[in-house]
Amino acid sequence: MRRAPMLLLVCFLTLNAVSATSGCSSSTTTTTRTTEQPSSEGGTTTVQTTETKTTEQQTSGPSVGILSGTIHAIGFILALPFKIIGGLIQLIF
Repeated sequence: MRRAPMLLLVCFLTLNAVSATSGCSSSTTTTTRTTEQPSSEGGTTTVQTTETKTTEQQTSGPSVGILSGTIHAIGFILALPFKIIGGLIQLIF
């Protein structure tokens, strides 16, 4: 009997950790281009151009809080067996 509350606590903490770390992410892209151009002395001149671009992306979808996201996940887990049985009945008929 003690195992079920411990499992529920672990699930709750895991869902909280996932929802707390999701959100906006950023990435940095650095591009280096090297071009050779002829010089007036008859040789070639090498020119390097470095471009750094930082982009931020926000995840799409509804923004949910920690408590409401946890309650939603628990509701989804409780409804899952009923959805599976309903799908099997729909498959049969």
